[in-house]
Amino acid sequence: MEITPAAHAANLRSASPGEVHPLLADPPGGRSLLLGNEAIVRGALEAGVGFATGYPGTPSSEVTDSFAELSEEAGVVFEYAVNEKICLELAFGASLAGARAICAMKHLGLMVAGDPLSTIPYLGVRGGLVVVAAGDPSCLTSPNEQDQRYLGRMLHFPVLDPSTPAEARSLTMAGFALSEESGLPVLLRITTRVAHCRGVVPVGALPAGKVAGAFQRDKSRLVPIPAHARRMRVELEGRMERAKGWAERLFEREGGGGVAILAAGAPAATAADLLRELGVANRVVLARLPAVHPIPEERIAALLAEMEAVLVVEELSGFVEDAVRVLCAERGLDVAIFGKRSGHLPEEFEYSPEVIQRGVHGALGLGSPPPTVPESEAPPPIRPPVLCSSCPHRATFFAAKAVFGDEHLYFNDIGCYTLGFAPPLDCGDVVLSMGSSISLASGASRVVGERTVCFVGDSTFYHAGMPALLDAIRQGVEVVVVVMDNGITAMTGFQESPRTERGLDPSGGVPIGGVALALGAEHVEVFDPTDLPEAVSAFERARDAKGVSVLVAESPCPVHWQRATGEPMHRGTF
Repeated sequence: MEITPAAHAANLRSASPGEVHPLLADPPGGRSLLLGNEAIVRGALEAGVGFATGYPGTPSSEVTDSFAELSEEAGVVFEYAVNEKICLELAFGASLAGARAICAMKHLGLMVAGDPLSTIPYLGVRGGLVVVAAGDPSCLTSPNEQDQRYLGRMLHFPVLDPSTPAEARSLTMAGFALSEESGLPVLLRITTRVAHCRGVVPVGALPAGKVAGAFQRDKSRLVPIPAHARRMRVELEGRMERAKGWAERLFEREGGGGVAILAAGAPAATAADLLRELGVANRVVLARLPAVHPIPEERIAALLAEMEAVLVVEELSGFVEDAVRVLCAERGLDVAIFGKRSGHLPEEFEYSPEVIQRGVHGALGLGSPPPTVPESEAPPPIRPPVLCSSCPHRATFFAAKAVFGDEHLYFNDIGCYTLGFAPPLDCGDVVLSMGSSISLASGASRVVGERTVCFVGDSTFYHAGMPALLDAIRQGVEVVVVVMDNGITAMTGFQESPRTERGLDPSGGVPIGGVALALGAEHVEVFDPTDLPEAVSAFERARDAKGVSVLVAESPCPVHWQRATGEPMHRGTF
């Protein structure tokens, strides 16, 4: 059964055929109730974006999903890229051709895109280029925390840090203009709390049409051989100076008194609510930093000169706090700076109102300390995530364990199937990063001298698994590579996979088995994991083979199948 892209998009947003997408509507009074990620999309549309792309990753997924739903209606070119490096390169290419372009990913993906990101500021953009990278304080859906703001300082581009959905929209629009004025890409650093909270967002008019693109050749600007790159490096200083003007204009302050809170990102909104609840909003200045790099030195210096004490509130590292301390030292400002370095706020995890209240009370002497939770109140029982009851990955893990037992090493990867590490499946001794299961299994195999087993999903295989598989084949490693192909990027919201780029019909996609054969694998088998005898036989043949064996466990995600077709899935429907 074939699911067309239009039907698939309608299923995603549950909209009636012919209905205008909510993000393309003109709401009464010019106000919409939007997720932070949806507000970014609306801001990009109002700014006249012509090209959008990304790789899905929570908490950024709604940005790309929304563009997937409305791109045809809005006249915006959109694609789900195979990985984050490619999506940034696509967006940069569109920018060079004159279009305003946006790409979105989670914080881990920004590291994948680090290669082009480090050189794009040298070449400079033409159409505005906004890079959305969603951070995840508290590791709510990620294996680590990461403060992307440092990349702006290291690689020479501005960083904007919205605190609310309304600000996510306005800073997206500002980001395109800032990018074009400075000639630099602009990083819109959101976090889970801003991405996934919903708020009232003022909206403006959508442009009538898009500016026609045209690529302008200029090899001295676009080919960074060393002679050109050295000149480009000097030019970066002037570009960042232009960005400083934007930082000064975006700085906001409210309230009065002799002490201040200097806040960035989601904690700025939390601090504002907290000050009102504590009844001290009129006794403290709340200064917001929508632009965290470059920081608005003049506005901050003027604030510091008026204050006796300042509490810097920001999640993760002391990025802003350190810059403020340096500014005080350079300008001889005698003001007490509190924050992470003083021990009043933690470095780890996102800031709840209680965390900020504790810092405000301890550092500034305002309000009361947050109440402590009585020890008698037991926390709710832990409910770990599990694979869906009908997931074909369960059958794949079961067959693998039935053949290889407990003695073999199992390497897992990033996706729904990561959950195979837990009992009773116990198929995952290590999980590291996208596509790393193949590399880890290969490295371990070459040291311990044993055949290892690794698992990788279809989307992850295309994202980062293919180079690792090629390396294993080239070295003749004793490894069994199990590609768990459910035909969709299920973990992040059922985005299309290169395997089934026309919805649920695999005939238009790129076959994983064919890719493995093209890379040089000699033992490749494709099987249905829900046919247990067939699955066990395939694993037995892979166990007894030599070198690299590639097994493709091919069965669609039942949840997505039923959502897309309205019918339950039966064996053999893929």
